[in-house]
Amino acid sequence: MPDYDVIIVGAGPAGVAAAKSSAETGAKTLLIEREPAVAAWKPCGEATSLETFTDMGLKADYPLIVRKANAMVFAPNGKYVSINQEGYSINKTFFLQEVAARAAQMGAEIHVRETFEGFEKNGGKVKVKTSANTYDASVIIGADGYHSAVAKAAGIREKSEPIPTVQYIMANVKLQYPHSVRFYLGDSIAPKGYAWIFPKTDDIAEVGIGVRGVVAKQYLDKFVREHLDELGSAKIIDYRGAPVPIGGLIKDAVRDNLILAGDAAGTVIPFTGAGIHASLIAGLVAGKVAADASLEGNASADRLSEFYRLYDDPWGKRIRSSLKAMKVFEKASDDDFNQLQEILDEGDILDLANGFDFSKVASKLMKHPMLAIKIGTRLLTS
Repeated sequence: MPDYDVIIVGAGPAGVAAAKSSAETGAKTLLIEREPAVAAWKPCGEATSLETFTDMGLKADYPLIVRKANAMVFAPNGKYVSINQEGYSINKTFFLQEVAARAAQMGAEIHVRETFEGFEKNGGKVKVKTSANTYDASVIIGADGYHSAVAKAAGIREKSEPIPTVQYIMANVKLQYPHSVRFYLGDSIAPKGYAWIFPKTDDIAEVGIGVRGVVAKQYLDKFVREHLDELGSAKIIDYRGAPVPIGGLIKDAVRDNLILAGDAAGTVIPFTGAGIHASLIAGLVAGKVAADASLEGNASADRLSEFYRLYDDPWGKRIRSSLKAMKVFEKASDDDFNQLQEILDEGDILDLANGFDFSKVASKLMKHPMLAIKIGTRLLTS
């Protein structure tokens, strides 16, 4: 059997980052992907920040970036708050392939069209069975999505709470704001979630929704009908759906010889559902911890739990704070969101979305009796 230090299952953001980090550390690394290519198979808004590129050592430039964009957050009444911080609409497939290329340059092997089938303990190692071969490894990293086959094989039943999402890529759009990613909040628009319009080119956009407790596609189609001036003559050229874990990082992401990362572990910012940056960092941490543990000859759960310690500051803390904010705001009514649009500014929304300090936001809301009771006090105490 081929022998590896670290085997990573799944070539999404967490998986390619883990392969890069593990190989850089000097571990013999294998990345396997069941699909025929390293690519963006999961629906995603494909927007991220400059910090994402910086943390991955990549240049924020074409062809990874397709458009620079600011952001707009809309209340149900159609009014909005502008977020003037520049971000990027990316080609996620190219981005993943570039990180995979960096992993390959460091010596990682990459196998596509190879499906993980299971693993079993083999002394202090694991025997990993795939559709193509059987391998020995010290550590396996499950970066294979919300319905992780690795987690299932390990008997890990804990999952982060999901939000169902549906996204169309629409061609022939006539966007009013072609250089802005847009978020739409409100119970009448997207119950316990939000809808979005992310421009890709002058006439192609991603239009999607994440909701809980209702049928996502019904609300997405309603959203499209409500924007006929921009989307009425557009054609759907891509239609996908997937669960996004917004319940926070699971507690059972580490076992002997095993780490889960990415959607499999819930490394997603809950309030926004943003997972590219958070999962890339989770992959980098998981890959480094797995490689170090393998090279040391100690792949115990206690040794691999360093993943939690290294990821916690700042990302674990941000995820917990963002989850807190999400739980507070999911009870807000359309009238509440309309009032919040008048009160909160760009910095406040960034603090909430990213899981930063909420004291400034809460102090503003405490000046408004109803919002103080429903939101402000809960942000400070929950």
